[in-house]
Amino acid sequence: MKSTLPLLCLAALSLTAPVRADLNTDLAFSAFQNVDLNALAGGQVLQARGPIMAFSRGITAQSLFVIDATPADVARKLVTWTPSSHPELKVWVHQSLPLRPTVADFNGLTQLPDNSSVEFQYKALDGFDPAKPSLQISNQEAQFIASTATQQHDPKALFAQVWPQILLGRLNAFLSGTGGSSSDIGADGEVHPLGDVKSLLHADPRVYGDYQHLLNGTPAKALATSAAAHLPPANLYYECFDVEGSAALGTGAMYQAANGTSIQSVDIEYYANAGVIATVELEQMWPVAIGGRNETLVWREDLVSAPNVAYLHGTERMASSMIMLQDTKQGIDAFRSEFK
Repeated sequence: MKSTLPLLCLAALSLTAPVRADLNTDLAFSAFQNVDLNALAGGQVLQARGPIMAFSRGITAQSLFVIDATPADVARKLVTWTPSSHPELKVWVHQSLPLRPTVADFNGLTQLPDNSSVEFQYKALDGFDPAKPSLQISNQEAQFIASTATQQHDPKALFAQVWPQILLGRLNAFLSGTGGSSSDIGADGEVHPLGDVKSLLHADPRVYGDYQHLLNGTPAKALATSAAAHLPPANLYYECFDVEGSAALGTGAMYQAANGTSIQSVDIEYYANAGVIATVELEQMWPVAIGGRNETLVWREDLVSAPNVAYLHGTERMASSMIMLQDTKQGIDAFRSEFK
């Protein structure tokens, strides 16, 4: 899949950085210290459940692992990687978009697999009631679907007609920094997806402090009511993925920049229409020398805002965190397999 990362950014990320020796300093913001690089080079993935957030819908987990490639190569793969090529991840479509997409660029929505997960999206439009939608959408989007449904009665055809336009609208609002006040009709009332992104990003002050410079160059900065700098996105995308047996549609943006000897990456899926409200994936990649080989140490944090998380307590919340760790490791294993 063709990357939208500007050539100048690629050149900057490809600069050779000195190999860091003081990993404890590099990882001071993370959940990991006194790391055994040899064990990680052997394939071990360290993982840690995040603390319970003051933000009730939020859940987080961190991972640490090594990839046998340079940081620049790992960063490029993050941009071009297609998780839908790994069936075990249940990502039904993941498609990169140009910097100025049109409705036609969402053509993958007409090529979804025929399964019960995807069927959920079609059923959600069958007899659609804009006052009680079963999807996370705005009032304006609900009215748009309802008005289109008066002419298009087949739910599958209706899906292919309305969702490219809705997702394109979400993408344009995010890039322009105008979507921060947008609200959706959720199962539990009004939700603000970009507000949830902001809550996730600020959940851990140490991590936010480490990523603040990169975030200041993205539309996420606009969530703090100040104008965003214009760092070009490394990738824009939309996808259809499974959440506990039902498909969700989402759209996101990835940004990358050098940070001293490392490369940082932030992937913000700022809208999903079911199952989750928003997700953020952070990576930081350092060059490390292990056994005479130049490799990459990757720290990753996954942050998710989901409606059902707010109702989990005690052992239920711990079980949810463990499932998140398992799913994250499955994704890491699939990603690392492409470097073999």
